[in-house]
Amino acid sequence: MTQFVRKLDHMGRVVLPAEYRKKTGIDDLAEVRITEKDGKIIIEKLSPCCKICGAEEKLNKEMEVCEDCIAKVKAL
Repeated sequence: MTQFVRKLDHMGRVVLPAEYRKKTGIDDLAEVRITEKDGKIIIEKLSPCCKICGAEEKLNKEMEVCEDCIAKVKAL
């Protein structure tokens, strides 16, 4: 397991090593979820999901809404 040591800057920021970003598919401007559990900080890449129902399948990436929700809105 590779380990890196980084210092926080004066605003509490830390740079994620490029090796980890490449391995996990976290590119520039990617959204991540940051949580704390048992004293550990967990950073996870967010998958694109529907802004209405949260589904990750059949997603219209341009609108960020799934096909099922689009159909429901059209039926109104």
